[in-house]
Amino acid sequence: MITPTLLVRWYGTLAAVSALLATQAIVLPRWQAPPGPLPTRQLEAGLREAKLLSPTKRPSSSSPWAATRRYELATSAPVVFPLQGGFELTLMNGTVRQRFNFQTSTMGRAQPSLNLSQRRLINAPVPTATGLAQDRPVFQTCLVSGPGLVRAFGVTRDQLAANADRLSSGTESAVARVIGLEPNRTYGCTLISLRGPKGEPPSDRLWRQVLDLVEPVLRSQG
Repeated sequence: MITPTLLVRWYGTLAAVSALLATQAIVLPRWQAPPGPLPTRQLEAGLREAKLLSPTKRPSSSSPWAATRRYELATSAPVVFPLQGGFELTLMNGTVRQRFNFQTSTMGRAQPSLNLSQRRLINAPVPTATGLAQDRPVFQTCLVSGPGLVRAFGVTRDQLAANADRLSSGTESAVARVIGLEPNRTYGCTLISLRGPKGEPPSDRLWRQVLDLVEPVLRSQG
């Protein structure tokens, strides 16, 4: 027979276990999942159709660096496309374990061609970081892909985390994270980096054109 005392004990035990699991997920977030590969063929086809690819340089069949998975940051192998006029487009999927590292500066810090100096932020046409990488001017942003997300670009932790949080809202998702069915405090996006020749930053028009082209392809893979 189930007595009120047993019910109180059962609910008390359940609450204690749930609190313990939630605390563990917050204090000791699990390793981030390795990012999936990028849709290279679809991206190249779109750039070619828009006549943005360089007529003299072909995209490399191999990545300039391999996929990595470290304690805090995991990244896919990048894809790099040489564009007309000496511009270069690099895309790389990345995930981090903890919210305060969810920003473009974390995603690209290990690679000289992505690590920006003299960094500043602009907001048009989407949140964008500008700066220099290997003395060449760069525009960067990161796209969070997922159901229902449109124009989910960001640079800072607040911008990117706000987009990622929209994918994990609702009671069912919260319960799933507590009991371990969904990862907690793991965030991912696709870093988009457009680098110009030395002394020639990308134009707003080219940046907008690139974003309008790659966003639907990346979202279709999200």
